[in-house]
Amino acid sequence: MLWLYDESIADDLRKSFNTSVIHPYVKVIDPDVNLSIAAQLQDDNMSFPIICVVRSSDYQVDTDLTNFTAMHKGVATVFDNKTNNIYYEKSIPVKLGYSLNIIGTNTIDVDELVRELLFKYSDMYFLTIRLPYEGERKLRFGIEFDRQGSIEKRSGVVEMINEGKLYETAIPLQTRGVRLITYTPKHLKTFDYNITALSPDQFKKL
Repeated sequence: MLWLYDESIADDLRKSFNTSVIHPYVKVIDPDVNLSIAAQLQDDNMSFPIICVVRSSDYQVDTDLTNFTAMHKGVATVFDNKTNNIYYEKSIPVKLGYSLNIIGTNTIDVDELVRELLFKYSDMYFLTIRLPYEGERKLRFGIEFDRQGSIEKRSGVVEMINEGKLYETAIPLQTRGVRLITYTPKHLKTFDYNITALSPDQFKKL
């Protein structure tokens, strides 16, 4: 389900740069598309500047937020009145790292985008994902500039395929409140009871 967090970050950036227009000035590319950038460059099918959302390949369990009950037994969160099932939500908090790679044909564009993004993520910035599982509910998570990392200037995508020259800067981000979720259903049984009211004299005769 990590792709839900990728898409949330990329979609929010698209809204920030108004990429709903036909020819947006800034293009935002999510992790699923990043691998094809070099191929698009070779075909001369890419315009700049672009922002690539890149998720770190490694991630950790967030031990500061772990909860034994939530990880092992789960917490009852969803009731389906059609099937009479109650769903216990198990969750494991994880730390995800991201990099926003800003690529442009000149340093002015890249530097201006870096400035805007640093202010955007200077404090914890909150986003929402919608779970496509049994819960069908929303989860909020935070993302901010990783103060332990550094803003890194790099060469463009393989020097724009060998010396066509691009300028690239990477901004490290870290998340808070990201969780992996699964659901375990428990079926609730119904019982019928016949209740009879007795007077004190009838009760004595029992």
